[in-house]
Amino acid sequence: MVLNINILKKLQAWTGITFAVFLGVHLLNTWMAIFGAVAYDGFQQIARTFYQFPPLEFLLLGALLVHMIVGVIRIFSEPKRELSPRARWHRYSGFFLMLMIAGHIIAVRGPSWFYDVYPAFVGLSFSMDFAPYYFYPYYFVFGLSGFYHGLNGLTIVLGRIGVHLSLENAVLRKATAVAAALTFAALLGFDGIWTDVGAPDQSEFAELTMRMLREFAP
Repeated sequence: MVLNINILKKLQAWTGITFAVFLGVHLLNTWMAIFGAVAYDGFQQIARTFYQFPPLEFLLLGALLVHMIVGVIRIFSEPKRELSPRARWHRYSGFFLMLMIAGHIIAVRGPSWFYDVYPAFVGLSFSMDFAPYYFYPYYFVFGLSGFYHGLNGLTIVLGRIGVHLSLENAVLRKATAVAAALTFAALLGFDGIWTDVGAPDQSEFAELTMRMLREFAP
């Protein structure tokens, strides 16, 4: 049983590192919204040629799925223990990400998979304008959970593969606070606070969203 747990830990470590690379790129892309549509879309177009390359995208989705499954298995198979506040928040953020990630992938990749429509900056701008009371808290907590879970997780998994990285609690809190400020500023960017966002309700993504709502909403 000890050997099985060790294998699970290694598997969780490597899949976590694999997806953490994409997560870092994704968060950086989100923060580019502070500088407007050209910066955001330009960065995304370059990054997308790599992480949406079919074999690599399959690898990323597979790593994410395995990482979540192993995490759930470990929670139910390992002896219960008292968690530190840091470990507790790591688990809470992981639970939130697991609850939201499938819907996020479908909402972001579904239009491009089935309709060849990419949300891009204008699509997210439309979402912020269409349902701000939902998307502001959703994207803020989603982004912050990803940052905290990813950064704290790296300090854990690197140790499991022999690379020891110490990150003090105070440093983690400060880094998370900076990420929170950047994420909120990016959301304001999508909402047109820093730059002109044009007419997001006239975009292909907006038209597709409204058509889907008319067809499938009760």
